[in-house]
Amino acid sequence: MPDLERQLRLLRAFALLNYPFACVPFLFLYFQQHGLDAQGYGEVIAAYYVAMFVCEVPTGMLADRFGPKYMLVTGPLLLTAGFATLLAVPTYGGFLGGEVLLGMGHAVLSGPPATLLFETLRAQGKGLDYLRQESRNSALRLFGTGSAFLLGGLVAHAAGNAYERTIALTCTLTFAAAVVATRLATPPHRPRLSRAAFLGHLGAALAKRPLRWLLLYWVVLFTLLRFPFHEYQPYLAAASEQEPLLGNALLVGGVFALLNLVAAPLSAALPWLVARLGRRLLFWVMPVVLGLSLLLMAGERHLAASGDGTRWLAWLGVLMFFVQQVPFGLHWALLYEFVNHRLGSEVRTTVLSILSLGCRLCYAGFNVLLFSWQQHRGMAAALAVAGLGGLFATVLVMLLRPRGLLTGSERLDDG
Repeated sequence: MPDLERQLRLLRAFALLNYPFACVPFLFLYFQQHGLDAQGYGEVIAAYYVAMFVCEVPTGMLADRFGPKYMLVTGPLLLTAGFATLLAVPTYGGFLGGEVLLGMGHAVLSGPPATLLFETLRAQGKGLDYLRQESRNSALRLFGTGSAFLLGGLVAHAAGNAYERTIALTCTLTFAAAVVATRLATPPHRPRLSRAAFLGHLGAALAKRPLRWLLLYWVVLFTLLRFPFHEYQPYLAAASEQEPLLGNALLVGGVFALLNLVAAPLSAALPWLVARLGRRLLFWVMPVVLGLSLLLMAGERHLAASGDGTRWLAWLGVLMFFVQQVPFGLHWALLYEFVNHRLGSEVRTTVLSILSLGCRLCYAGFNVLLFSWQQHRGMAAALAVAGLGGLFATVLVMLLRPRGLLTGSERLDDG
């Protein structure tokens, strides 16, 4: 098998094992079994986000200086260590330490897989094939995560809700990802820049107007994606008053699995969608679909709070979870393509990390505001504010787009 094809096959295998979190739908229940209350749960999850925030840019800089392959080995090992800590030390301190390791692992993996794929293709003169390959890998990541959720549900059910077995399964799968990464070829030659030269390249990259615009767009899209994700569990719990099935833990695991399995083929179809619709329309559609779906969920919760909710309306609200998988399945490959074609390898991963850092920082503030509003005004009000605010921000950001950007041209290295 040619070296390029071998490298691509290994990257696909890694994508399949990138986020095999069989235990995630059941972690809250596991924490609860070991005495963690809602406040404690919020604190250990906060530790995860703090660790990811702190480590995001430093790990991106390490990837740019020493190569992304080493990050693809380190990230899964940190995830394995994090989940193993949750399993081995089932106390508040152990959960806190485990979530910190998980946040570090996620930070390490936020950009290197896409960077290594792009550099591999570009070294072979096939940089324009990136979107097709990245969309395929995105589909495999979603399929792998969804399958892991489903497998975790089956294991938990067979073990009589022994959720620790789903954590052990997750450790095995994340360690397998590290093993696959060790077989990847050494990345193409990367010039080792001095610190001054590296910072010079980084400053020049961040001065590009299209990248500054992308940060604004990414903040809007990231907020519209992450808020409903964190709202799924409260929404299902509230909607179970109208439809008791939505309170069943096994069904919840199945819903989370199906969300990823629905997004996977959409991600794989991205090159066809770009050819048919163009990038500009897709950049419009992703946040608009999210905003409208949030408004529909808000309407369903408003009717339920008024005493007019029904089982079928509750299922309609849950259906919006799946509508939201359309932009979720498309956005990573499109955004990575936007960045990769505009930057050199010297700072590519660092810039991706900075973009991710900016989005997480802004979302953290929006998240506090939205859930505070929900606490005082109700779920329907929070969903409505997120939907309307997201639609307004989308129009504003898209109108600020530099002239000629997202024209659909295959030549993306301009700007």
